[in-house]
Amino acid sequence: MISSSNRFMSLRWKIFILLVLVLVGVQGAYALFSLAQLKTQFKQQRQQINNAEIARLNGSVEASYQRLLEAAELLPLIDTTHSADYVNPLTKLSQTMNLKFDAFELAGSVNAAYLYDSRARMVGFWGTRIHIPAAEIQSVYDTERPLRKLSCTTVCIRYVAIPIQINGKKEGVLMVGRFLYDVIYDIKQQTTLDIGLALQAPDDAGELSDWGLLINSLTNRSRNQELLEQLSEQAGFDPAGGVHRLEHESRVYEVLFSPLAGLADGGAYWVVMDDITAHQQSIRESLINYLLLGIGGISSALIILALMLQQPIRFFSILAGQLSMLSRGEFGEFRRSLENYQSRTAYLGQDERDQLVVSSIRLSEQLEGLEEEVNERTDSLEKSRQALRKERDFLFGLLETAPLLIITQNPEGDLRSVNHFGLQLMDLNGESVRKASYLSQLQREDERQEFISQTRRLTQGLETQVRTDSVLLDPSGNRHHISWLHARLRQSSGDEQLILSIGMDVSDRKRAEQRLHWLANHDPLTERPNRLFFMSCLNDAIEKSRTQKTQVAVLFIDLDRFKEVNDSLGHAVGDKLLKVATRRINDCIRESDLLARLGGDEFTVLLTSVRDLEGAEVVASKILQAFQQPFWIGEYEIVVTVSIGISLYPDHGSDGSALIKHADVAMFQAKDAGKNGYFVYDVEKDHQRYERFALGADLRKAISNDELVLHYQPQVDAATGTVVGVEALVRWQHPTAGLLSPDRFIPLAEELDLIIPLGEWVLREACHQMQAWLQVGVPPMKVSVNLAGQQIAHERLLSSVEEALEASGLSAAQLELEVTENFVIRQPEVTIGKLTYLRERGITLAMDDFGTGYSSLSYLKKLPIDKLKIDRSFVKDIGVDRSDESIIKATLAMCQSLGLEVVAEGVETPQQLQFMRDNGCQVIQGYYYSKPLPPEQFMDYICAVGQLRAVVED
Repeated sequence: MISSSNRFMSLRWKIFILLVLVLVGVQGAYALFSLAQLKTQFKQQRQQINNAEIARLNGSVEASYQRLLEAAELLPLIDTTHSADYVNPLTKLSQTMNLKFDAFELAGSVNAAYLYDSRARMVGFWGTRIHIPAAEIQSVYDTERPLRKLSCTTVCIRYVAIPIQINGKKEGVLMVGRFLYDVIYDIKQQTTLDIGLALQAPDDAGELSDWGLLINSLTNRSRNQELLEQLSEQAGFDPAGGVHRLEHESRVYEVLFSPLAGLADGGAYWVVMDDITAHQQSIRESLINYLLLGIGGISSALIILALMLQQPIRFFSILAGQLSMLSRGEFGEFRRSLENYQSRTAYLGQDERDQLVVSSIRLSEQLEGLEEEVNERTDSLEKSRQALRKERDFLFGLLETAPLLIITQNPEGDLRSVNHFGLQLMDLNGESVRKASYLSQLQREDERQEFISQTRRLTQGLETQVRTDSVLLDPSGNRHHISWLHARLRQSSGDEQLILSIGMDVSDRKRAEQRLHWLANHDPLTERPNRLFFMSCLNDAIEKSRTQKTQVAVLFIDLDRFKEVNDSLGHAVGDKLLKVATRRINDCIRESDLLARLGGDEFTVLLTSVRDLEGAEVVASKILQAFQQPFWIGEYEIVVTVSIGISLYPDHGSDGSALIKHADVAMFQAKDAGKNGYFVYDVEKDHQRYERFALGADLRKAISNDELVLHYQPQVDAATGTVVGVEALVRWQHPTAGLLSPDRFIPLAEELDLIIPLGEWVLREACHQMQAWLQVGVPPMKVSVNLAGQQIAHERLLSSVEEALEASGLSAAQLELEVTENFVIRQPEVTIGKLTYLRERGITLAMDDFGTGYSSLSYLKKLPIDKLKIDRSFVKDIGVDRSDESIIKATLAMCQSLGLEVVAEGVETPQQLQFMRDNGCQVIQGYYYSKPLPPEQFMDYICAVGQLRAVVED
């Protein structure tokens, strides 16, 4: 029976609803399809009508050219034979046309006429004025071919130009033109459509301003102009034309815009308007009629189907109620209830009801037979139990063939049974099992003791199962690692206590574990110990050395130029090179020493029991000597040297990590010293290296933390003693180390690629400070800023200078940039273009440290510089070294001839100042006048020398 919790719906209603949904769906889909077809047909019809109207308009325009041509040919026929000989025929014709043109225009033949002479010069014009290129007129005269053309500006006019002959002689060119209005009104008389002409409006003026169009002419203009203006506000316009739909006052209009042939797109458009309301209404009525007809058909079909299905549905309902008899086993009663339906009269032949009755009767008969079969199957279950016992025996035999050792034994180890696999491995047979002992099969005493202790725990009930490991020898003498599981067997009263032992051969796993252990502690490529194994051995050696009061040495070895080998010859060659290099190093050490590969091209050597540092140096020298010979890897001859660092226990560290770290530091010292050598760890150099690292880390944060400051050193005119400039020098106010000079951190900034942001900060800060000084009365002077070589080569140099000047408001004339001699001369292709731009910008350029590098006078002549700064290394030896004095004199003489200003750096004594003055040096910079000063002290200096001006406030 159907559960009361489930919702029930009669089959008759399900069939009825399904039929309704199917019929409505089919009818609706067909209605939508029909609507789409009607719309497509209507669109095609409208397209054909529009194409026909446009073709008629264009055809009328073409035909009108012939009428214009005839009018043009008639005009020159005006009689000019009675004119005086001295009167030019064109002039006479022009006078006559002045009298006759109004008549032609009133007759509707022409709206414009132009007369040109043989040189395309206008003799006269009548009517509307239009522009015709002189070249076209001249071409008509020369080729005697008529010209016909359409021109649209504020109106559309078509015109023809023909050569004219008077008295048998070609005299000039006549052009006649006519508006397109006649074409529009002629076509309007032949059709019910409204026709018009729209032109491109000047400056987007006109009636259709949103589209940039001007309505030139339009039939039924009082109504249609309003419709077009409404359409232009609702839709966009395509310069290629197109069709638009518009609804207005319950009417639907179709508007066609088609470009005029012979004009550029957007010049002028035919406008064709049609009221398509009736057509749209016809489509809707057709669809509604079709839907009403479909609904009537669906309703009729549903009524007929309901009448036809009434009896079958009633039959199915009764049958559904009687099927419950089958679940109760009332098979005979069920068949008797269906006999009435078997005898019913089938007027139109049998149907599914008859088949269902027959099938139901057969189903009841089969279910009745199935019940009897179930009873028979119950009897056969007992027979199946017997079969299961046989299967158990089969499983026992299967265990006999399993690749496991399965034995039973008493707690003393006396064997009671062994499976087939165990017999083969233990070299026993069925008769000798009872005489054999498990303990006799074990190879080591510790294995026997472990078995005895574990089985004692089993017999005492402390454990339900225990595990042991042992090694057995098979008849061939091969060793097998066996993992045993021992468990106590249940015993009946009076039976011998037995232990079940199951052994699994784990030899393959043992070998894999040994291989993994080897791989975990060795490098697969060189088969030498890795870092982990080396560290373990090193710590063991240190502990041993600590108790025996001996020394241990560590050599850290790195191959020089190994990366070049990998990059140029490939990693396969590099791997072979590492193998050969490993053998060479290993040949240089004792068997008691240990060679390991830490990774890449880095190796370490552990020297145990060395007497002193000299012993480690001897080994390092042997390794260096071994690498003097080239390597032959296949067809390649490779020369690779090594750099070695040495650390010694206990002098250089108390544990393995410290020794390896310090040997690594010493190796890098060897690298820095030129490679192919060894260095012993030096704690002082290590501290310097760490200090440099820490300083580099602090320098990265110095700019963002506002730790950088600028000091300013005055540049004084040697003749007057007034300050003419100032050089900005950066200092670092380190939080712990105090004020640091540029020598401490500028080279580090260049090495860490921090010189670019540092230099840009100096430039911005110096410009801001100079502008601030100028605003408080400091006399006009230049602020000098040093540019590093990396700054000059960087792509942001010019933009950073421009940004600094713009942000500060400083004039370019107040900025001086100093470039180093070595970089400028070494890379002129990078610098000359940028420096030239800066100089043209108005910025002064100075060459710093002149004379300390490899100066080239030819380059000096080409470089766009304004000043030379003589390095302090020459100035300090004035009065001491005649050579330096000669160099200074030569430099000053050269600058005077080249027109360069000279600044002497490092002037500290009156003797140095007097020498520079006597030899014509213009500007002095040095401690003689002042050291570099903070901004506040520099202002005090300016006030002290009396150069501060009064500031005039606006």
